[in-house]
Amino acid sequence: MEVSPLMRVPAEVRMMIYAYLFDDGGNRQLQIQNAGADKLPKTEGRIRSRYYVLERTFHRRCYETTYRLETEDVSFCSSIMRVNKKVYEETSYLIYGEHTFEFGGHIEAVEPFLSDLTPQSRELINEISLYKRGPIPPYNNDRSEWRNLCRFLKDHGSVRKLRLVVQGGRPKTAWEGPQEFTAADLKLLADIKHECLDWVSELSHVKGIEELEILPDVQFCAPPSSTNMIIFAALSASIERGLTEFLKAQLCLP
Repeated sequence: MEVSPLMRVPAEVRMMIYAYLFDDGGNRQLQIQNAGADKLPKTEGRIRSRYYVLERTFHRRCYETTYRLETEDVSFCSSIMRVNKKVYEETSYLIYGEHTFEFGGHIEAVEPFLSDLTPQSRELINEISLYKRGPIPPYNNDRSEWRNLCRFLKDHGSVRKLRLVVQGGRPKTAWEGPQEFTAADLKLLADIKHECLDWVSELSHVKGIEELEILPDVQFCAPPSSTNMIIFAALSASIERGLTEFLKAQLCLP
């Protein structure tokens, strides 16, 4: 069987060729999102998993979609990865080993994206970034999607670093009740299985996370008018301290 000219050149030269064919435009974070309704992308021969999502709008329309790369100024000649197994292995690191994959609020895309990779390529991924929406309306609750994501990562994921942006709400005026939770307070809420921490419980079952970065995305909201809103306001004020400490303890991280 004749060996292709590409495979006859030294590996160092092939890596230089790959670097030209896989130009990330200086972007170390690659944004992966759900394609919009009726905008399924062309896959150039590659079969991507398709799945259904609900629009995060008033209409809540359900539609079939797949994931797509949304980062601008990125040019990946992915077709060369199908030449043979050796080329696939050599080029996989340039994509999966050298980038953070940022899914934002499109957490439905995580499972199909990772499922479409070979186990070896999944192992190359060091970091993903997710956006956790608020647990109560009007914050477009993502409870079921989050549960499915965490259960998949528990069984199939190999994420070593998780960057988590947590949505919160800050009332415009003072409110009665707890103003902020400590890690001990959150442990008590978790022990009594309060629904505000269901998502934390799901995340705590994901194994293999070695580093966790938590960032707040706090927006102004109406004054609390219910017990759940009071807890949400106090939890939002705790993201950088109590919640971070509690989550790291749950994941056995320093």
